Amino acid sequence: MPRITQDPNLAESPDFDSIEFQAVYAPLATEANPVENIIGTLKAAWTHNNNAKKAAWEAQVEQDKAAEEATEQERQAAVEAEEAMKEKELQETEEANQREKEKRKPKVQNFTVNKVVDSVSDTCPSPYAIHKLRQGEYIELYYFTPEACSEAERAEQTAAKDNITFTSVGDQLFMKPAAAYKAAKKVIRDEDLTFKQLTLAKNDMLRHMGQEEWPEQHVVALSVFFFKLESHRLRKQDGGDTVVLRYQSQVCREWMEALKGTSDEDVFDISVINDLRLNQMYTEHLNARHSQGVLCIRKTTLSPRELWSSLGFLGGSRDAEMPGSLKSYSACLRCL
Repeated sequence: MPRITQDPNLAESPDFDSIEFQAVYAPLATEANPVENIIGTLKAAWTHNNNAKKAAWEAQVEQDKAAEEATEQERQAAVEAEEAMKEKELQETEEANQREKEKRKPKVQNFTVNKVVDSVSDTCPSPYAIHKLRQGEYIELYYFTPEACSEAERAEQTAAKDNITFTSVGDQLFMKPAAAYKAAKKVIRDEDLTFKQLTLAKNDMLRHMGQEEWPEQHVVALSVFFFKLESHRLRKQDGGDTVVLRYQSQVCREWMEALKGTSDEDVFDISVINDLRLNQMYTEHLNARHSQGVLCIRKTTLSPRELWSSLGFLGGSRDAEMPGSLKSYSACLRCL
């Protein structure tokens, strides 16, 4: 249907009663259909046609209104989508800026107001030792002795600034003194430590294992292992400490390596002391002492002049006359 361009509500009905219209209808009038009837028919026809146009106009107006509303809705939706996109981009930019600010912030923890510093300075092993613990790898107890911790602190403080290495924390890289991340030059093997060093070192190592979030089961088992060794009856025997330290060194290394291994075999419980192995090691220790000549006597004959000369170092005079009783003396030395 063609589009209606004029509002039919504004249209005015023709003056069908005018002389001009009557002059047109007069020839059509008959006795059965006078002019008045013709005029009435024309008025009714025009009104009916105009009402139809009004209905079509109203429908057209509603369609236009609906189209305009749809267009407005589309425009509004486009505007809102654009604003939402801008808002999202702005939010993403702000979040990115906030993340960047967080990255630049010093990585420090909060502190407790009025909390006093510890009376004793806390020992801190080298970063190398902590890295080993963090990776679950075997590390000698020496690194956790007070002397090794002090040496690590001095090394980190005096390391040359141009000798640096990189370490990662999360998604960030930090520069650290390279010397602090190297193995110690003079590491004392576990079996060569004193029991005092062992006691101090194992306490510090267990504490740092907890801080590095080792499984509690592992930390407890290792703690029981050290406790049983410290109180083991073999320590009362001659050379017992040496054997117990050697057992600790071997078993602790084997346990750490087994934990990192890929074998399907179950890892042994380090807290269970193998007394048979300890006794065998003690027997081997005694045999080694015997074979090395710990209990044997080596006899050496010195000339009288050599003996008198050696005695001179003990307070006598080399130039003094040698007693005759020493002229045929043979000395025996015991090697321990």
